[in-house]
Amino acid sequence: MAEECDKVKILPCSADSSALLSFVLPYEKLCVALVSHILQGKSHFFQVQTDDAVVRDVFSFSDSGQIFHCFPDAYGQRRGELLRILTDFFRSQQEHEFFNVIGEEKGTDLIKQAVLAARRQKIQHEQKYLLLEQKSSGDKYNFNRLPTMRDEYEKLAILRCSPDMIDLLLPLQIAYEKEEVLWQNEPLDEHVTRLSFHRALRTQQVFALSKNGRFIAKGGTNAQGKKYVQLGGMYTLPSERGKGYGSEVLRHISAEMKAQGKKMVLFAKVENAPALHLYKKCGFAKIGRFEIAYF
Repeated sequence: MAEECDKVKILPCSADSSALLSFVLPYEKLCVALVSHILQGKSHFFQVQTDDAVVRDVFSFSDSGQIFHCFPDAYGQRRGELLRILTDFFRSQQEHEFFNVIGEEKGTDLIKQAVLAARRQKIQHEQKYLLLEQKSSGDKYNFNRLPTMRDEYEKLAILRCSPDMIDLLLPLQIAYEKEEVLWQNEPLDEHVTRLSFHRALRTQQVFALSKNGRFIAKGGTNAQGKKYVQLGGMYTLPSERGKGYGSEVLRHISAEMKAQGKKMVLFAKVENAPALHLYKKCGFAKIGRFEIAYF
């Protein structure tokens, strides 16, 4: 059943709908996770369209309550109209629980307002990011001449990670989540972290730098689309920062993705100046703003 307002309506659609993928691909760099879900056939998909069957916007929500979206005109002339029909839509979805909304800032703000207007939910936390795309290979860098004192016994290697390496990598992932993911004073559930990281090792491309047999830096994809991948989980242990390790992991991933014919985007916290400096050195430039809002 469609939620209608004037000549615009929201309709459910199948992940194998050609119109669905055709609509989002021109905006893929802004919504890689949504494209990934479409390609995998995951989630419940909906399109906003007019009576003449022209698709205007697309969004999805998963069984776990994550909302992804592609709203090219979220702040345009249709914003008021979109907000009304989205509010009616989320009011009709009382059997579903919504955990968060993730994506380009304008669309996230639109859906956030619709959910708040339609349901008895409040914002628990929200985080703003800059959305970046790699436009060039960045500064020239020689991994064999990293700016740090070394001795002849120091051994460095970057490895593609697999699920059977989880016990070696888990301390690094836990440190990353404590510093970069958890809200203030939120406790870490190591069991949940292990399960989600094991899934990432199975389904994504994760790389880590080993120094003398100990993993000290990592990064990889968290969404893989048609032409783009979205990077995430970039992290270097505090004691190993400023030595070029993060840059080398990122450049290694860049070379791997280029060999696969993929372009790269990522999002970084607005206030994280060291990370933004690293990404700029590696050829990334701002293409928009990104937001995650938790209900």
